[in-house]
Amino acid sequence: MGKGGFLRRWRLRYHYFKRTGFYTEVGKSMLNFLLLLAVVVGLVLIAEKTIFDIDATFDYLVNHVPRWLVFLVAFGAELLLGLIPSDLFIIWSEGLEYKWLALFILASMSYLAGILTFGFGKLIRKNKKVNAYFTLRFEKYIRNTKKWGSWLVAAAALTPLPFTLVMAIVGMMNYPTKRMLLWSSLRIPRYFLMALIYYHTVNIGL
Repeated sequence: MGKGGFLRRWRLRYHYFKRTGFYTEVGKSMLNFLLLLAVVVGLVLIAEKTIFDIDATFDYLVNHVPRWLVFLVAFGAELLLGLIPSDLFIIWSEGLEYKWLALFILASMSYLAGILTFGFGKLIRKNKKVNAYFTLRFEKYIRNTKKWGSWLVAAAALTPLPFTLVMAIVGMMNYPTKRMLLWSSLRIPRYFLMALIYYHTVNIGL
């Protein structure tokens, strides 16, 4: 395929995503992330000026709470469709001696949680009544998955879109497993990218 054909394909894809609201959806998730980041930084600044010692709190979490327990909570939160924002665990990892190893473990667990919720979605698909309930409950995500396919999986892995929820939805829709494993693996570099941001913006004195 020539250069002209390649550019034409990307131009058509760009207009398709624009028309179907893909950029709007990702933009909303990025805005939510920026708001979350602002809230976290704001809370840290406020805490420093009040009697609440946030440094001591994080010191306690790092040095006194068993790490296996934090990892277990992080994994459980991912399985429960992001009950606790993964960003908090990224911030927690900064205070560890081997923070990059801890970060890799967190990222791998998130990736695994996505695979498990994908399998859960496939199980839901086999039960007509349960499938009908979840299809109605998550109609928006099902509609978006039909429009954007792999691009939505990649976006959920990289952005603040609800990763495990999207993985469950694509499982319900019988999305190809090999593609799921490929695109959802972007979840791992996402953790390291977010760590670079948080490590330089949220400075907890541990």
